[in-house]
Amino acid sequence: MQLLLDLLGARLQDPLDDRQWSALLDMAEREDVLPWTAERLRLGYTHSTSGQAQRLDSIRRESHIATLVWTQTLKSTLSAFRQADLQVISLKGPCLAERLYGDAALRPCFDLDLLVRPSNFVRAQAVLNDIGFVPLGHADDYHCRWLRHATILELHENLENPRAFKIDMDALWGRSHMSLFQGQPIQLLGPSDELRYLCLHAVRHRFERLRLILDLAFAFRRLSLPPGPVPGWDDPIFDNTVALGSLMAVHLDSGIPLPQGLRLGPRDRKRLEHVASRVWSNLMQEPAPVLDWSAQHRFFLEVENPGRRRVLRRGRHLRILATRLIDVDFAFAERLRLHRNWQVRLLRPLRLLIKAIPSPKM
Repeated sequence: MQLLLDLLGARLQDPLDDRQWSALLDMAEREDVLPWTAERLRLGYTHSTSGQAQRLDSIRRESHIATLVWTQTLKSTLSAFRQADLQVISLKGPCLAERLYGDAALRPCFDLDLLVRPSNFVRAQAVLNDIGFVPLGHADDYHCRWLRHATILELHENLENPRAFKIDMDALWGRSHMSLFQGQPIQLLGPSDELRYLCLHAVRHRFERLRLILDLAFAFRRLSLPPGPVPGWDDPIFDNTVALGSLMAVHLDSGIPLPQGLRLGPRDRKRLEHVASRVWSNLMQEPAPVLDWSAQHRFFLEVENPGRRRVLRRGRHLRILATRLIDVDFAFAERLRLHRNWQVRLLRPLRLLIKAIPSPKM
């Protein structure tokens, strides 16, 4: 990890032996920054052997092939939505990579994320079905996953669970704008909304991979927050996620200042600095665990301001945890030959109770 950080910070100087070289690239792959790492080595590291150079070329070639697939899928899907006269905003993916990294092939893509208005959610699902996507599991409170061959697409009607976070989506859509992605029109979040969304997304995943932090390091350089409050992001937890995002990104880019205009008192800033230091230390020492829904939202409790706001957020999370339906709930009901949503919802407490009972020791 230290070799990787030295490379990302332009501090890698000494020649690397084959073991260090392999370890560096393995770590970069684990942290989802392999294409960017390989490009930095290819362009700025002068000590590579012929075998090492061949591996860098192979990584570059494979990344370009994968990016071509994701890019063409995104463009054809957006075209299908335009033909259906449906507005759609592209979240993250190859378009974000091209704007932040300068080349879509320098950031790996694992799925496509598209945002539609809630009133168009059913029509958008029909469009996906028409172009060969099939549902991957059941929809939750704000998005659902779709699959076509090896391509996963997440269709969103909100940036986050509306039962946990109140975002004015109408205001957000009003600030969206049209741009071009490789010659085709594409609708994007406004710069301030996109920066806040990337911070919220990174916090949701507890900065589990270095890629999330590298995204933010680029985003804070290329996107900005306007002075004053932004309609739709009124909850102070959104300011906290931006502050925490910048505190994490500064580990990769020391020149990133704390954004101005955040509603953040000295005590909350100190608390978030402590959280950022602990999360960074954990990331340096051990692989990030796979977070389930409740673990992700426990981290949101740490980010929330203490006192009444944290108590209210804990209550919202407990209600969601008790009532949200996930694929396991539908599978449990299927065993009893029950399929309707209200039946699955009634059975969820029973499933959670059975799960909580410890298995007898043999």
